Amino acid sequence: MGTFYNNAVCDIYIGKGAGAKLMQDIRNAKRNVKIVSPYLSPFLIKELIYLHSKGINIRLVTSDEIEDFYGYDKNIHKLIIQNKHIDEKAKETRDNLVSLSGTLLFAMIGLGVVLIPLIYLFNNFTLVYGFIIIAVMFFVRDFIVKKIKKTKVYHYTYKQLFPFKVFVSPNSGNSFNTTFIHSKIYIIDDEIAYMGSLNFTGSGVKENHETRIRTSDPNAVAKIIEEVKEVFYNSNLAERDIQFWGSQLYEEPVN
Repeated sequence: MGTFYNNAVCDIYIGKGAGAKLMQDIRNAKRNVKIVSPYLSPFLIKELIYLHSKGINIRLVTSDEIEDFYGYDKNIHKLIIQNKHIDEKAKETRDNLVSLSGTLLFAMIGLGVVLIPLIYLFNNFTLVYGFIIIAVMFFVRDFIVKKIKKTKVYHYTYKQLFPFKVFVSPNSGNSFNTTFIHSKIYIIDDEIAYMGSLNFTGSGVKENHETRIRTSDPNAVAKIIEEVKEVFYNSNLAERDIQFWGSQLYEEPVN
């Protein structure tokens, strides 16, 4: 990874609100948007989801320091889609056990309802031994209920809403990643490129004093596209596993 290009024609902006023009260009995208930003804000993830819904191809590179992963407005959920798969054989077994459990419960209640009046009506306490049968049925049913709870009917896989990479930050304590993808790069329709200091966050786009350049120089944009492609496909950096991460974001009831 590494790109050098000289004599690019570009606009330079320094100051607050450096992301205003960037957001305008992103929202006006006609074909695709590529973003490299180590930090993201929830409401800007919503912007990407909206663009995706309009048929705009999105490609995102970020880090595992996404703002909303541990927050309340978990738009990252919408980037990771949970698929629930059913083991039909296990489901049939569970359903049969549930039916048997219900039958045993009905039998226990019915037998108890019959025995109690008979004992008092005929004053025959030998009928009390009938409760031994109820006790046996209780323990059998308890065993069946535990087996029902342990029967794994569902398993889960996860897929991305659109292609993105989440690289493990060195700050997470991962000793294998010493490189942090700290670049901020934005490419719109493969025709416009932004680079600078602003992250794809509310503070970066609106509030902070930031620097950014904007270029539509075809040669410069082509070089930047190649660098983003290299980061996306050939960085050889540790990534968040989508299956593991999905399991952290979603509940996974087994039956």
